[in-house]
Amino acid sequence: MMVRLPIVAVISADGKRSYWVAAVEPEKATEAVALVVGNGHNTKLLQHRLRVKSDALRPGEVRRLGL
Repeated sequence: MMVRLPIVAVISADGKRSYWVAAVEPEKATEAVALVVGNGHNTKLLQHRLRVKSDALRPGEVRRLGL
């Protein structure tokens, strides 16, 4: 079975951009990613979702995407 996970863009203080996926509800995604990346970063929930197998991430897990 496939699920669609929220993607969060993170911009660091030096302007570098990275993309993260979180196995949480979309409304909680930016908070979950912010806990992982720490202070000094801007986070923004994207409208796009990453489609993955349901067992690709554990519930609550956050991962950086290698784009």
